Amino acid sequence: MKKRIMLHGATDCNSSNYGDYIYGELIYDYIKNKGIDVCFYNASTFFKEHLDDFMDTKKFKFSNADGIVYIPGGYFGEGHNARFRDNLVQFLRFMPLGIKASFKKIPMVVLGIGAGPNKDFLMNYGIRKICNHSSVITVRDSESYKSLKNLCPKANIVEAGDVIITKKLNLLESSLQLNKIKDLKNNYKILLVHYNHSDEALIKFANAVKNFINNHPEYKVVVASDSILAFEEEYYQKFNQIMGVKCEHFIYKNPHEMTALLKLVDLVLTCKLHVGVVATTFDKSVIAIACHPEKTKRYYSQIGEEERCISLYNSHSKEIELLLEKYYDKNINIPNKVILKATKTWEILDSVIGDMNDDK
Repeated sequence: MKKRIMLHGATDCNSSNYGDYIYGELIYDYIKNKGIDVCFYNASTFFKEHLDDFMDTKKFKFSNADGIVYIPGGYFGEGHNARFRDNLVQFLRFMPLGIKASFKKIPMVVLGIGAGPNKDFLMNYGIRKICNHSSVITVRDSESYKSLKNLCPKANIVEAGDVIITKKLNLLESSLQLNKIKDLKNNYKILLVHYNHSDEALIKFANAVKNFINNHPEYKVVVASDSILAFEEEYYQKFNQIMGVKCEHFIYKNPHEMTALLKLVDLVLTCKLHVGVVATTFDKSVIAIACHPEKTKRYYSQIGEEERCISLYNSHSKEIELLLEKYYDKNINIPNKVILKATKTWEILDSVIGDMNDDK
C-alpha cells in the first residue's frame, strides 16, 4: 500500500493566491513524483482545478495519513499590525491540524516557513506544539529562524530559503492575454503594476507610474492581481482614471499564465512578496512597496537588494517614482549561494520521506 502524505498551508478558505498556489504545487508534485499518495487537508476549488491529478481528501483522511507536511508560507508569524481577531482567525485556519497530529503522534515536518513577529499567546501555543512535534522545520530566512528558536529552543530548525527560487516553475506558453502582451513587446518594454487588494498601493502606484511613463514613453503598463478579487474591475478603472493613460488589464485566473507573464515583462512594481520573488527568478527588475514589510523586506535583504523594498505605509508616490527611476534598467540576479541554501529544504524532505513505496 502506498504511503499517504497530507499537506496543509494557505490553500483553504477559497484561496486563489498565486504565491500560495506555487508553494502548494511544488511540494505536491515533488512528493507525488516519489510514488506517494498526497492530498491537501482542505484545498480550495482553485487548487483543485489547477493541480494535475488532484487527489481529494475523500481518498484518505487525517486518521489514516502516514505523515503531515506543512507547506511553505508566512503563517507562523502575525500579519502587519494584527489584531487579536486576525490572530484568532489565523490560529483556527492553520494550527488545529498540527496540534491534533502532535497529540496523535503522526509524523510531521514543516517546510520553508516564514515566522515572526510572534506576540500572540494563542498563535504561539499552536506554533510550539507543531514545531516541538515536527522532526524538522526549515525556515526561509534568518529572522524566521530566530523567531522560532526563541519559541522552541529544542526544536530541530534549519535555516534555508524560499523554495520558489530553487525550481523551474510551470508556465503557460500561450493565451489570448499573453499573446496581446507579446504583441506589445514588439514595440515597447512592459511595466507590470501589482497593487492587488490595496487601495493605498493603487493610489500611490498610479501617481508614481504616471510620472514615470511621461519620462519613459518606451514603456507600456500592464496591471494585474495575484488572486481572484471581486473588486478587480473597479480598482482597475480607478487606477486608469488617476493615470490618465490607458493600461492593459491582465485578469488573473491561471497561476501558470501568471508565471508566464512575469517571465515576459521587463519591470515589476508590486506591494506583495511572491510576484516579486518569481520575477527575480527571471532576472527582472523589481521594486517592492510592501503591504507586509515585516516579511517582504527579509527577502530583498537576503539577495542583497534591500534598497528596492520599502514599507507601503511609510512611502509616498514621489519616493516610489524615484525608485522606478533608479532601478528600471537594473535587473536582479539572485546570488547562487542564496539558491543553494534554499535547496536544503528539498534535501531535508528527501531524507524525511526517503523513497516511500508500496513495500514500506
